Amino acid sequence: MVKFKALGLFFLLMALSPDIIFAADGPRRIVSLAPSLTESLYSLGRGEELIAVTSYCNYPEDARTKEIIGTLINPNIEKIFSLSPDLILAVRGINRPQTIDKLKSLGLNVIAFDKCNTYGDIIKSFLELGKLMGTEQKAKEIVNRVDKEVQYISQKVKASPPVSVFWEVGARPLVTIGAKAFANEFIRYAGGVNVFAGTSLVIYPRVSREEVLKMNPEVIILVVMGNVTEKEKAYWQKFPELEAAKSGRIYLINADSVCRPTPLSFLAGLKKVAALLHPEAFEQKTSYKEKEARMSDDND
Repeated sequence: MVKFKALGLFFLLMALSPDIIFAADGPRRIVSLAPSLTESLYSLGRGEELIAVTSYCNYPEDARTKEIIGTLINPNIEKIFSLSPDLILAVRGINRPQTIDKLKSLGLNVIAFDKCNTYGDIIKSFLELGKLMGTEQKAKEIVNRVDKEVQYISQKVKASPPVSVFWEVGARPLVTIGAKAFANEFIRYAGGVNVFAGTSLVIYPRVSREEVLKMNPEVIILVVMGNVTEKEKAYWQKFPELEAAKSGRIYLINADSVCRPTPLSFLAGLKKVAALLHPEAFEQKTSYKEKEARMSDDND
């Protein structure tokens, strides 16, 4: 009798454990607490298993049809519990530790991934998710394809001199990115130099406009934040001594393009940033394809 009671307790603990290893077909009722995880699940072909997401999970389009359980910072714990998920996915440093601990205390299965601050982090996290979902091979295929293109872009821009960049993510107060910010990876792989990378240990440092003028970046990239961004562009264009204003290299970029740390989004964002920093390296891309097509026609 004692033996059977012990076995019963063992299976109960297994059922409540947040570290269950799923069967090959993976979990069936998933709640995602971060946009990057939502996008990654769709990339891995597991979007159908998603039953709920945060209000920030807007990509791909189908994610907007899922049940909303609140925001990144304040998800509705009671609503999540009522949905009876067999897996909740979170990101440390994005989702609050109190949220993760509370969900676990309710006996829910929560897997929390580390926050991605580098391209290497993105790859590692995506492969871990693929293994968890039973789609390890597909995750590897996506990573291999993405990495080939990332390395191609990185090598292509090395032939050009590095471009100094000011990356603005907030106007009032003025906020930029440090060396450990995720967006700094776009600049680094695209053949640029973040002018504030070495000036602060803070991920998102506040700076003054005088400091920006002193750094005199060749390019200014403004992460789109509504009408404020257009006003910011007009503001920086007023300084004729500013290299970026002088050459007309003040650009707007959509936040969604550079804020979701997934392999496919990183590649898409990198292509945009690299084309802005080094247009000369990519301007022949179309003509190269046309040349290939002509060669093919000649051989027919």
